[in-house]
Amino acid sequence: MKFAMVINVYIDVDEGTSNPFDHPTKLNSFENENTLKATVESIKKLIIEEQDNLTVYIIATATQERTDYDEIIRTKIKDCFSDFPYNLMVYTNADIKKLKEDSTCRFFSVKGYSELRNLGFILPSILKEDIIVQIDDDELLRPLYIEKLKKVLAAHPDKYLFTAPYEKNGTVRILTEDPLKSWKKFSPMDKDMIRFYENSEDVKESLFGFGGNMALRREFAENILYPPEVPRGEDFSMLLASRLVYENGNDLAGIEKGHEIYRSFFLPYKDMTIIHKPPYEAKKDFLKYFENNMTRFIMEWGIFIKQKGLTLQRMKELSCYIKEMIGHEDISLYLDIIFQEMHEHYPADKIDPIKERLNKLIQFYRSFDRWEEYKKNQKEYIEEIRRLQKEDFQNVITDYFKESKLVSQ
Repeated sequence: MKFAMVINVYIDVDEGTSNPFDHPTKLNSFENENTLKATVESIKKLIIEEQDNLTVYIIATATQERTDYDEIIRTKIKDCFSDFPYNLMVYTNADIKKLKEDSTCRFFSVKGYSELRNLGFILPSILKEDIIVQIDDDELLRPLYIEKLKKVLAAHPDKYLFTAPYEKNGTVRILTEDPLKSWKKFSPMDKDMIRFYENSEDVKESLFGFGGNMALRREFAENILYPPEVPRGEDFSMLLASRLVYENGNDLAGIEKGHEIYRSFFLPYKDMTIIHKPPYEAKKDFLKYFENNMTRFIMEWGIFIKQKGLTLQRMKELSCYIKEMIGHEDISLYLDIIFQEMHEHYPADKIDPIKERLNKLIQFYRSFDRWEEYKKNQKEYIEEIRRLQKEDFQNVITDYFKESKLVSQ
């Protein structure tokens, strides 16, 4: 079985300049501050059977989509992989730019989280990997991760997408206190986790999952994409979009309602629980954290309200967290309540501009059909994957990289 393990590495080459990533590693202090090295060491300890093949795909993204630091970045990344026993492919911004030009496929993009996650679907799909595992560069895998995943795949041949938990500070529970009484950001996540561990050996169908611990069959990656331009929480956005395709179908792409490929399942297994070691918490800058989160929740609300198949009741059954964040007929009323409380803690000149921007976004998604847009994007994405596979773009990638040496293999 061919396994692809995709790891996104975000590198800040413009310190002090705004960028879309929560905690990119600074290029100038990469050797001392990177978390990738520990992740690589955990991959080295994986138990891989002789008949299986593992290729690690590193998508190393410089901030501001810059390409002038790519060779330095490539060297620093490769230094983390000394004595690495598995196949390695390193992609930088220049590589993706070149692939976009050669393929004329717009989905080759390094714009933000969603676009980069899509690369983690596209590249292994073109190279005909069987199973794709998406993790982040601040995580440690347990040695039996792949072995347990193989057992899950064999036991559930009718399931295509699996997510598994993070362990942080010795627990998988989400025990962080909600930042506001009116904005229960964490306690609903913990409710989901508690539910997953009832009859803990059971695979649970869910809308809740972590993009940094996701395993899927290639067939899923060939047929679904992350919704574009989501500022964070792209994993939840993708799981929601996939569920909406399951509940509604996609007439534009010829997908019937109830297609099993679009369901997602949570695995409560210790061997597949990743140990999360982030360098710092994104929510330290709370107002930025809040606005980015509310932006993506409004975007998710915008896609939800334009479809009919997924009900609020079914949403709650699949995830307390998603229901709490976007399960509102009028999300502006929910936002008003939150800002009433925020005015007790922050000056008006700090939060009123945020409220104005978010309300404009709500007005936009009331009139704009984000669900229809996603269906069109999905149709185009599926067609592009099939085209590139049919045109044998795999050989284009291989030949190009042999000649240019832009990717280490």
